[in-house]
Amino acid sequence: MKQKELSRWLRVIVIVCWIGCALLAGLVMPWIARDAAQMNPDLAYLQWPGLVVFWVAVVPVVVALAEAWEIFGQIGRDNSFCMENARRLRVVSYLAAGDTALIIVSMTVLAILNALHPGVFLMMLAVLILGTAAAVASAALSHLTAKAAALKAENDLTI
Repeated sequence: MKQKELSRWLRVIVIVCWIGCALLAGLVMPWIARDAAQMNPDLAYLQWPGLVVFWVAVVPVVVALAEAWEIFGQIGRDNSFCMENARRLRVVSYLAAGDTALIIVSMTVLAILNALHPGVFLMMLAVLILGTAAAVASAALSHLTAKAAALKAENDLTI
């Protein structure tokens, strides 16, 4: 597969993920929150705070997708190993770590309020694991990309 074709496919994946995030945040989660509030009137006061926390948690994901879009553009220009991509991957790592911290705080608050439903706990635990994996993978890729960019720059100077 050529660089430009790979870049196009990766960008299609980013678009699909962005559409999925928009649908989840705009349609699915408000619907789930409304139904949960109707089924559990004693926890209905958590509907809007929960939605706001979810929407705040989606922001880093969208920013990370924007960074991925730029990285994939560099791949299409056959400039995969550059310091800009290393910086972008580091930003993605920080975003994933921040999102993971937000999930931990949210789980703690829900546990203190005695409102941490087992289904919600499992969903948040899955997001916690995925966020941690994304943060670690992005940090490692950032380091490797920076080293490769330095080697490439050194090699370009050699005759």
